[in-house]
Amino acid sequence: MTSQTVFRIVAGANSYDWGKIGKNSKAGQYARADPEFKLQEDKPYSELWMGTHPTLPSKLQSGEKLYDHLQAHPELLGDKVCKQYGGNLPFLFKVLAIEKALSIQAHPNKKLAEKLHKERPDVYKGTSNHDITIAFNSYLPEMAIAITPFSGFCNFRPLPEISTFLSSVPEFASLIPAQAASALSSSPSDSKAALREVFGALMSAPSDQIQTALDQLIKRYESGGATSAESDVADLAQTLAKQYPGDVGVFCVFLLNVVKLNPGEAMFLQADEPHAYITGGTSVLDFGLN
Repeated sequence: MTSQTVFRIVAGANSYDWGKIGKNSKAGQYARADPEFKLQEDKPYSELWMGTHPTLPSKLQSGEKLYDHLQAHPELLGDKVCKQYGGNLPFLFKVLAIEKALSIQAHPNKKLAEKLHKERPDVYKGTSNHDITIAFNSYLPEMAIAITPFSGFCNFRPLPEISTFLSSVPEFASLIPAQAASALSSSPSDSKAALREVFGALMSAPSDQIQTALDQLIKRYESGGATSAESDVADLAQTLAKQYPGDVGVFCVFLLNVVKLNPGEAMFLQADEPHAYITGGTSVLDFGLN
């Protein structure tokens, strides 16, 4: 029996604690298109997922899973996509409603994903989905499109900007060995080795040193002591410190680009690029199976 080429699907909403609450959440608002969905005013609605991912699979209005429908009607995807992705959609479409910053992450590129999956299949493993496997070795570029004012981290700042922060922010500099900071300032602007050394030093700094440096940084900002070089990141650092007390990720305001989008604007995230969504509502396309 031939399938309709255009049909309604029922998307699933999840409730991670970083989501906006109740009717303030775009994800929650859009989920109400399903008559059976009952929005709770005190519950966070973080994401609306549209796709075949087994964690939160979309369904047809009949209750049939979208995955099962595509398996029965492979002509909807075409032979090439069916063969490459096992009858799944080659993307996962999400609507995010962000109240609190998400974790900083970076998806591996295809070569690294395959290597990790081969070396540690117990950790970097696929997800069973009926008679097919969604393998970890799919790489995951993303595109984020703002549906409300949005801010996020996207990739590393140019090395000269990071060097400026190391020179002007003593709390940040206290966590980076002098040799690593010096190597960064004297390296070519595209030196990944110097950047890796600085980032690694920050991420491996002792927790007590991180807490001390963070307390000093926020105290200085709260007293109006931000320098001109810090003026664009001081408010964000304070917000992140309140959301995640004692977290080393607060210092990423000095390492990562802060991107602000108006509704309708977008950013593309390649595999390997560190990123995090901080505030606002976005539509996100994950290209690949995650």
